[in-house]
Amino acid sequence: MSRETLQFVHTDRPPATDGVRVFDSLTRPFLGTEFTFRIIGSSHYVSAPEYGFHELSTCDPAPVASREGTAIPLETGRPSRRLAFETDALRCVTRIEHRPLSAFPRDRYLSRPGSFDLAYAFDGDPDAVTTIEIDADGYETYHTYPEFDLALYTRTVFATHRDASSADASDARAAETPAPSDTI
Repeated sequence: MSRETLQFVHTDRPPATDGVRVFDSLTRPFLGTEFTFRIIGSSHYVSAPEYGFHELSTCDPAPVASREGTAIPLETGRPSRRLAFETDALRCVTRIEHRPLSAFPRDRYLSRPGSFDLAYAFDGDPDAVTTIEIDADGYETYHTYPEFDLALYTRTVFATHRDASSADASDARAAETPAPSDTI
């Protein structure tokens, strides 16, 4: 694990987060329980303890067993990846795309940073940003890396096992990655 990868860890128990700095956080009702979305010192952390769901995205070594993580190289031109995680109550599908830094809606971020549900510019650099936008069935993130000319885009879709038909549709919804827009 190095600063040239972003590791995604999905687990049914909370990872150790001692010493992790939280820069922005939002807890809200979502899919019948409370989810907490956080931008942290090394990327993002999303949790829903009632569903046994914890997603940690980090450039630092993950504080859980490395076998539980997937390292995503921070390189342009990589093919998209699909990650899936399932508990007894929830299914999660994440699609990861390596986009050029210009794909990040920078103008929107600079003029209306509050138009994202969560947003943070690391060290105040408007080109080194993590954003999270929550919608009805999941969320999108951007993690920008100016040193790699990279905007790592993710689209995560959830389905609860309370609605089995939505679990089958979650794969299709995660694959839908509309072009980024500067409008809300």
